Amino acid sequence: MPTGSQKFRTETRRLLDIVVNSLYSQPDVFLRELVSNASDALDRVRFESLTDPEILSGDPDLAVTIISDPSAGTLTISDNGIGMTADELSRNLGTIAGSGTSRFMEGIEGGNAPELIGKFGVGFYSAFMVADRVEVLSRRAGTGQAGARWESDGRETFSIEEADRPGRGTDVILHLKDGMDEYLDRNRLESIVKAYSDYVPHPVSIGVKGEEGTRVANSGTPLWLTPEKEVAPGAYDDFYRHHSQDFESPFLRLSCHVEGAVEFHALLFVPSKRPLEAMMPDWRPGVDLYSRRIRIMESCPDLLPPWLRFVRGVVESPDLPLNISREMLQQSTVLRTMGKALVRKVMDRLSTASREDPEGYARFFEEFGDFLKEGLLVDSDYRQDISSLLLVWTTADLDRPVLLHDYVERIPSGAGVPYVTGSDRKAMAGSPHLEAVRRAGTEVLLLDGRLDELLVPSLSSAIDRKMIPLDREESDSDISEDDRRRRGEASTRLAGLLEYMKSVLGTRVRDVRISTRLDESPCVLVPDRNDPGEAWRGLMKAMRRDAVEMPGILEINPEHPLVSYMHGLYETARSDGRLERCVRLVHQMGAVLAGSAPTDPSSFAADISAAILADGEA
Repeated sequence: MPTGSQKFRTETRRLLDIVVNSLYSQPDVFLRELVSNASDALDRVRFESLTDPEILSGDPDLAVTIISDPSAGTLTISDNGIGMTADELSRNLGTIAGSGTSRFMEGIEGGNAPELIGKFGVGFYSAFMVADRVEVLSRRAGTGQAGARWESDGRETFSIEEADRPGRGTDVILHLKDGMDEYLDRNRLESIVKAYSDYVPHPVSIGVKGEEGTRVANSGTPLWLTPEKEVAPGAYDDFYRHHSQDFESPFLRLSCHVEGAVEFHALLFVPSKRPLEAMMPDWRPGVDLYSRRIRIMESCPDLLPPWLRFVRGVVESPDLPLNISREMLQQSTVLRTMGKALVRKVMDRLSTASREDPEGYARFFEEFGDFLKEGLLVDSDYRQDISSLLLVWTTADLDRPVLLHDYVERIPSGAGVPYVTGSDRKAMAGSPHLEAVRRAGTEVLLLDGRLDELLVPSLSSAIDRKMIPLDREESDSDISEDDRRRRGEASTRLAGLLEYMKSVLGTRVRDVRISTRLDESPCVLVPDRNDPGEAWRGLMKAMRRDAVEMPGILEINPEHPLVSYMHGLYETARSDGRLERCVRLVHQMGAVLAGSAPTDPSSFAADISAAILADGEA
């Protein structure tokens, strides 16, 4: 048996420095690691008891016990598990990445080993984040040996000597550093166990030396591993509220157990209300990741895509490959496989809700629809699937949204999707842009969301239909041959007036032309078809880039009395100032009818005043 002082191996000394100073982001995880190691030791002794029942003789109740000693400044984590001999202490605690758990796993043939967390032998050394000296007192079960003590300050050397321990198991005694007294407080210790080790399959009791009794700090059985028929009424909602710190009940719950190439359990929730911080760029809630009942990552960023970041809950898998820190996951095929399966299940659950609970789904979409639209914009892999979850407004019913795909199915096969963008759907439905299609009884898509204008190309791709903007410059391919013929005839008849209006307005417009979309209104100002739109301009400004301002196109209704009046002035009195003033008014009116403010409010007010006074004098 090796006793006395021994040196850490060179690579172990280097890794110790990394573990203590760099590897873990939160010192609290030292307790998670030591409780996990203790749980592994308990699993191992239970496993060996299957062939050697006597190994549990006299001490059958497996448990982890944490005792703080404020007067001595020590924290002890004890278990009555498999324990270690002096040789095992030297091998397991003298060499990082050489843990007994790892060798135990490798030594079991036939796939009968219990599932254990501590595969890398690094977690133990996290104790040196909070302790300047660590003792390990251990006695191996079933060997008849009295026990051994390992001790180190985590620098160059460690020592091993014979020691008495009454029964099997291990005590890890931490002599805490100055400033680490918080880890002597029972309530603080309970909160850490609750956060990281609540579902360890053995009781974890906490006590304070000098005070009577200990109390169990962990729950033991995870809700997501409990058959649904055994879950008490209200337990799921209670779990959600505790997990998410949300006082509302969730909109949806999804429980699943997937087996195959990858095995995992999941308990996920879709909230009913969006938190105030939800649209902040650094808001990163999400799904907690567990492996064999131990939380290894809070709000794992790799399980669900960012556009599903509103989903809360827990995923547990025994198949996860962990790196040495347990803080980060490798970019593994296991994780990608789990992620794809989870996305599919969440989307299927939302799709079912959209059909079975349309009113509840409408409330959900009002809260979280922007996240799905974000996914449509950035995630081409799921674009078509996301489009099936979108609710939209149309001119058919301004009070009840419909699923996008239901609306598309009502459009004749091969026809394009007519749409307008804006912020007020009732004003959009009454816009002059829609006069001709209203007359024809066409149902128009009303894109009134703040992201909707950016989504048009992605929507077109997702539903495989051409998108026809009714509030932009008309394309010859989007209007009928009869309309093109009538526009040509009117353009010839009013050619002189159109040229005069262009000369008056100059660079304020790109063109003045006859409209085929107007039925009642005299005019409307429309953007050039290449105009990026207000949403894109806002995005460019947010990125501190110059957004090009493009002059609009003034369209006039050749059958409107005001246009006929202007044509009469052009023919008989184009030089007395009335026609020029009227042209300016029509331009400003076109902007107002398009839903914008007058391009020149002062000039607009002056021209209106002059027109009213002239009419009064007449």
